Amino acid sequence: MSVVVLIIGILAAASVPALKKNAQNARSSAVMNDLRVFSGAFQAYAQEHGDWPPGGGDPGAFPPGMDGYLGPTNWSRTSPIGGNYQFATQSPQAGGRYAAVIIISSTPGNPVSPDYNQLSDIDTKLDDGNLTSGNFFLGYRNYPVFVLEH
Repeated sequence: MSVVVLIIGILAAASVPALKKNAQNARSSAVMNDLRVFSGAFQAYAQEHGDWPPGGGDPGAFPPGMDGYLGPTNWSRTSPIGGNYQFATQSPQAGGRYAAVIIISSTPGNPVSPDYNQLSDIDTKLDDGNLTSGNFFLGYRNYPVFVLEH
């Protein structure tokens, strides 16, 4: 009987890291998909109107003018890594100013995950693997920032 319990314990211990990695991959993929969908919608708006929509709304608030572009998306929901999406124009981030960005911002009771491994995984799959440079990086308050236009 104790041999069976020992074997089950070993199998469980071996599977926990794999389960954690699978959960991390799923969250990374969900964030990357959201950012691609949102990026396409904002770029379609900019193409049609000659400029980005107004930015600066609250995290999770639907950006003005984006009704026909974002449609039913995950914009207003909690992101897969916590916090909410926020669109900003002329955004000062990490020593630069960016024409258009999507920020994943913490909100009261809904913080963005500080898990560096999770954020680094997203950056590696989406950008340059360096959270201090590229088009996906940690900006003001260490919030993840995805650059649409420099």
